[in-house]
Amino acid sequence: MERFDAIVIGTGVAGQTAAGELSAADKRVAVIDRREFGGTCALRGCEPKKVLFTAAEVAERAAAQAGNGVSGALRVDWTSLVAFKRTFTDPIPSAIERSLTEGGAVALHGEARFVSEDTIGVGGTEHAADHFVIATGAVPRPLGIPGAGLVTDAEGFMAADALGERVAFIGGGYISFEFAHIAAAAGARAVVLHRGARVLEGFDPDLAQMLARGYRDAGIEVRTEAVVSEVREAGGALEIVCGNGDVVVCDMAVHGAGRVPDTGGLGLEAAGVAYGPRGVEVDDAMRSTTNPRVFAAGDAAASGVPLTPVGIAQARVVVANILEPGSATFSPIVTPSVVFSDPPLASVGLTEAQAREIGLGVEVKLTDTASWASSRRVGQRVSGAKTIVDRGSGRIVGAHLLGHGAEEVVNVFAAAIAGGLTASDLKRAVWAYPTASSEIVYLL
Repeated sequence: MERFDAIVIGTGVAGQTAAGELSAADKRVAVIDRREFGGTCALRGCEPKKVLFTAAEVAERAAAQAGNGVSGALRVDWTSLVAFKRTFTDPIPSAIERSLTEGGAVALHGEARFVSEDTIGVGGTEHAADHFVIATGAVPRPLGIPGAGLVTDAEGFMAADALGERVAFIGGGYISFEFAHIAAAAGARAVVLHRGARVLEGFDPDLAQMLARGYRDAGIEVRTEAVVSEVREAGGALEIVCGNGDVVVCDMAVHGAGRVPDTGGLGLEAAGVAYGPRGVEVDDAMRSTTNPRVFAAGDAAASGVPLTPVGIAQARVVVANILEPGSATFSPIVTPSVVFSDPPLASVGLTEAQAREIGLGVEVKLTDTASWASSRRVGQRVSGAKTIVDRGSGRIVGAHLLGHGAEEVVNVFAAAIAGGLTASDLKRAVWAYPTASSEIVYLL
């Protein structure tokens, strides 16, 4: 049995960070993945999604400017777009594996399963370690309905050779809203089916409602309180049956109903590792609460939010605590998040409801910016912002943005919140003009 200082399970951003930095610190490291190296973000998530988003954005902005000095129609050629996307993803697995092994790590391929508190099996061979890092990411949440096998996931959507004329998205979260406008830009009729009364539940409700209205105006159907009970084949197409009896006919059904930690099959019970629906239970050092040999980071850990930068930050806390126990804790100040919808929806800090819940006296400003020049000049028919400022100190505690450039402006607000800046601080600043950031002073 070969023994390592650390064994890292998973090769997404958290796993890469942990394995790379531990190897650089002269630790003997093994890194395991049952799939090709690279993880969700680089191969099946953030990076390829942004390639598709950019193509859709070009077509959407051109269509919105028809009659405003732009003539001629643009459309997304799905087949060539997917081929272009593959130029980003295809080189990744070998490049990441080469980087890790050249850095000193041992690459192992296969299913990893704990057989004891300090031993793991891979492909019939057992390996022991002083420390383990679980960085296995997340997978689509089981739908638990008849015909679930007929539904493709985000990976399948982005790899599809063709979309068909009708695409339905099950769930009203960020995955559905990101892919629905891409499908529409590629010429498909898109529909979003959400079981609840409010879409994008993790984001500001007023801006989410604006976005849903914009989708409907653009021809993307958004249905709320549409509980999907079954998916079935029918004459070469698919039928999605809702609890109220409605039937939606489509050529492709896409899973957008959330993701769960990918911890099944790891044999965590054999290692005495406590876990739950949100992942491995960890303390603020990212260490398992029940097995001190084991750490977790990223989507597999029940700590923080499932975002790429969070996974990287958590992995660095793990590395620090393996090298020097007790030297680091995970306590992010602010974490911005973005839905790459049309237009993008971004959020950082407290929501209005969260501020009220903790009893914070706040000034809330909701601004509809659809008539502003910055929106009109790019043909954006819905846009807005909500800022939340602590009434006593004047500090900015939350910002929620919908519109062209929101994904960049949110980082300005993130820095302001992290630095404890006040609304007056930002309003006194001199901004490059005309830019999306220069409008911050009018949002406060």
